[in-house]
Amino acid sequence: MPGSLIKLALEGTDEARQRLFAQVSELVVSNLDERTDRELAIFSEVIIKLYGVGSATDRARLAQRLAAQVNTPVELARKIAEDEVNVAMPVLAHCPVFSQEDLLNFVEHLSNAHLQVLARRSDLSTEVSDVIAERGDKPVHRILAGNREIKLSRDTMVNLVKLATEDPVLREDLCLRTDLSPAVCRTLLPLVDDETKKRLHRIIEGALSQEQLDQIARLKVLRREFGDALDSTDMSLLWRDAERKDISVSELMILLLQDGRFNHSIELLSARGRTAQKSLKDAVYSGKQDLVLRTAAKAGLDVATFALFAKVRCDHLRVPSAQGSEWTAAYKKFLDNNAVTKQSRCGDFQANRRTKKPRAAGDRSSRVSAI
Repeated sequence: MPGSLIKLALEGTDEARQRLFAQVSELVVSNLDERTDRELAIFSEVIIKLYGVGSATDRARLAQRLAAQVNTPVELARKIAEDEVNVAMPVLAHCPVFSQEDLLNFVEHLSNAHLQVLARRSDLSTEVSDVIAERGDKPVHRILAGNREIKLSRDTMVNLVKLATEDPVLREDLCLRTDLSPAVCRTLLPLVDDETKKRLHRIIEGALSQEQLDQIARLKVLRREFGDALDSTDMSLLWRDAERKDISVSELMILLLQDGRFNHSIELLSARGRTAQKSLKDAVYSGKQDLVLRTAAKAGLDVATFALFAKVRCDHLRVPSAQGSEWTAAYKKFLDNNAVTKQSRCGDFQANRRTKKPRAAGDRSSRVSAI
């Protein structure tokens, strides 16, 4: 440590400690990429101990310099994030070292002013955005709805739509999102102007393939008959209710996917396809196509519904839409091969059967005579 810093540390006055904070901070951020983990840990520990005496200007300068650094010590980043919002803002908004657990912790105990900054992050999980929506005030809701870099959960989207009935700014932010489900679009339609209606209609129409569009009339009837039962989060119970109303697994999958319930659709598929839920979810998210194809075939999913599932998967994981087309083509080929194999086995079975030869009359009479 330079002699000037040692001198400041020994002086012990508030002014000296404040100057020590400023100079050590400068040491931390200068040539940050060249610092070893050990050096960063020591600098971080010193700054955290001095943090309370640092001036707002010096703390803000430190936050600005560290905000985008990938090797910022996480303990120091957390300390800055919990500072007053004018200081914490760049770290809250951009710092890449925070885990989703860190962000969730911030949401649960920081102010709405801090939440307004967090709501702009592009890496928020649905779990974190759910809690932001739950704890946040009107400005937070507007910012969250306007953050089109993240995907909002079905429950948060539904709650924001309810709030949007009396908040035109929130309503406009929601209508500009690209992850709106057809169900949410239909809820918004009565609340918006003609131009926005057209945009929502285009989203509704573009969310389905031609095969699914042909099923809209049938699905509307199912929604009306199924009623509140469709809101169930218990897929076993939901499937039993669907069976009682003669709703097929493909139709129920479409209803779930239309409502943005992608993870629930995976859960239903795993149950009907007799595949462990965790294994199937891992396969869907990691792109292990074979297990997904086998499970969908066992579940009896038709090609059109699988195509919708593959498309929603691409949107959910933010992967190129061409991958959805590839998965659909692979599924169709998989079903065709299964059908050919099944037909071949049936043919072999028939060919291997032995035709009974009719017994000769003489043979029968001789056996009778012997008895």
